Amino acid sequence: MNESSAKICKNCGFLLETTHHFCPNCGQEHKERVIYFKQFIVDFLGDYFTFDSKILRSVVPLLIKPGFLTNEYIDGRRVRYIPPLRMYIFISISFFLLLSGSKEPITLDGESLDAAFFDAYFDIWMPRLFFFLLPLFAFFTYILFRQKGRYYLSSFIFSLHLHAFVLFLFSLYIFMTSFLFEAMYGLNQKLLIVFIGVIEVYLLISLKKVFDKGWFATWLRLIFLNLLYIASVAAVFLGIAVLIYRTQY
Repeated sequence: MNESSAKICKNCGFLLETTHHFCPNCGQEHKERVIYFKQFIVDFLGDYFTFDSKILRSVVPLLIKPGFLTNEYIDGRRVRYIPPLRMYIFISISFFLLLSGSKEPITLDGESLDAAFFDAYFDIWMPRLFFFLLPLFAFFTYILFRQKGRYYLSSFIFSLHLHAFVLFLFSLYIFMTSFLFEAMYGLNQKLLIVFIGVIEVYLLISLKKVFDKGWFATWLRLIFLNLLYIASVAAVFLGIAVLIYRTQY
């Protein structure tokens, strides 16, 4: 085989022939480094919800190695991990099922608030809003951390992994506050602050690793990212709340 025609499997490093469309060593399809949206959707649809041993190889780095899975996907090492969109959907479904099962009647000054309002908000609109906020967060990240050779889809993959981590963390929070520390409001409030702090540290480290900026530059952009995203979330959630209230009353 001519050296000029040699290709390397991005997943395992096996030397490929020009006729190899799949790696004989690990089975991953040979693709170029650039990620195309069509291939991203195909990866999602293929073998839907088939996790087997990929669970540990995907969930563990998602939790303890910020930015690792995003870099792995962008660099072409994909076959050993759960595709990012599939992982996000699985975790989000688990989160909203847990959230739905943990809701209790909300009272204000001794009077119960309209349960239908909160059912519509959390069970119908909130899952839809997350699918809207995912590409919005990716857009903010793409603008603030724009790099030559990096396209919007790279930021969208980063957004999927980040939101998967956030939903996993809040699933843990809901489980702890609903079943372990029920009615311990002071502890639950402190736990929420700790979890938010963990998310911010995780976001800072993952942004640094994926977009390769200096620490100060990353931290400065993180401040603007937080402001943009929090303002957008507040505006959208408030707008939906007003819409639901007006349709019901």
